[in-house]
Amino acid sequence: MDLIAIAILGVALVAACVYLAILIVEGRRAHRRFLVLAEVAEVSEAAASLEETFEAICDVIVPALADFCMIDVIESGRVRRVAVRVAPGAGAHVPQGLLERKPSIPERMVLDDEASTPELRFFERMTEAELREIAHDDDADLDFLRSLKVRSAITVPLKARGRVTGALTLGVAWSGRRYTRHDAEFAWILSGRVALALDNSGLFADLERIEAARAEIAETLQRGLLPPPLPHIPGWTLAAMYRPAGAENEVGGDFYDAFRIADGWMLVVGDVTGRGAQAASVTALARYTLRTAAILTDDPVAALATLNRALLARRGAALCSVAALALSEDPTLPVRIAVAGHLPPLLVDGGDVSEIASADPVLGAFADGRWQVGYSQVEPGQQLVVVTDGITEAEGAEGRFGEERLRMHLAGASSPAHVVQRLEGALHVFTEGTLDDDAAILAVSRTDGDG
Repeated sequence: MDLIAIAILGVALVAACVYLAILIVEGRRAHRRFLVLAEVAEVSEAAASLEETFEAICDVIVPALADFCMIDVIESGRVRRVAVRVAPGAGAHVPQGLLERKPSIPERMVLDDEASTPELRFFERMTEAELREIAHDDDADLDFLRSLKVRSAITVPLKARGRVTGALTLGVAWSGRRYTRHDAEFAWILSGRVALALDNSGLFADLERIEAARAEIAETLQRGLLPPPLPHIPGWTLAAMYRPAGAENEVGGDFYDAFRIADGWMLVVGDVTGRGAQAASVTALARYTLRTAAILTDDPVAALATLNRALLARRGAALCSVAALALSEDPTLPVRIAVAGHLPPLLVDGGDVSEIASADPVLGAFADGRWQVGYSQVEPGQQLVVVTDGITEAEGAEGRFGEERLRMHLAGASSPAHVVQRLEGALHVFTEGTLDDDAAILAVSRTDGDG
């Protein structure tokens, strides 16, 4: 083999080694980039909040791909910096300076013209002219940018679901690295992964905000719908209990109320169908419609009929059962009773417990429904008790609480307070403290004097 052939072979061998080395370097670079993409997805899923997602993404990018990294969000045409990360080696002033600096995002990204695709901004070899281009209109900002000694920088839009929601800026400086067109192309791929991660985190944050708002609304509704303190009614003694089923149903369906009417007082116990905010809205409608109608008419049947019309006129099905008791301030007069689809009131007389009214149609079901008023004399020592089906339908290890068990615990009760105490205790033991539905009790008895 002559010298020329040997030289050619040597050159080819060197070229092959160089090419192989380039392939190895590019392979390692590609592998590192894929690892970055995977880590961005991983940390985004693990982050508990949108702010933590910003920080975690920057931690992945710096120093693997950049000496410094910034994430900005675009909201209604305004840009806000939300995250900055700086690799070791920078001046002490750099992190805070980048965080506080007004973002210099290209206007085309901020405006997000849907007719065009926002382009990235790439400074392959940062020049003084380019620094002046991105600097704000003051010498201090330009001096700060000069102090970074940026070699290359890339700003790429973060676009998700058809709109630009932010921008990602990567820069290299004190590490001595420099970006190439291949790095800019990868920045596009990275921006898509970051945008998706932030969009998903944003959706999760939106859901958290929505749930928090719903919880606040539910709490407000609950406070507004909690039964009021029982009034002092001459000649009568009252006691009551209301227990919501739990967080899911804190503003739900059972209620009781007591208010003055023309010649005495009206007591109502009711139960609306459904749970949550929808039940709460019907509860509010029922309570205040009954109050208004009863005050205007002094008639429990007229109050039920008025609420029935209101429920039928309401958009969406809504049923409500009610037991209404009209008490005179003269306790020797009989109690007027009207019942619409509710458990009939019970009269407790020592060991005897009996129904003293029959149930007419539930409210909100029939336009031609009819209700009648009944009368019951309450003698001293007797207790008049109304409960909701959250008590009789309560589930425990032995099945349903049921009406038989209800009567058993009522028998022998000596006062309204005794009624409530016995039933509440029995219900707690039976259900082991866990209610599946709201429960309400209202008990009333005559007093010996007027007071």
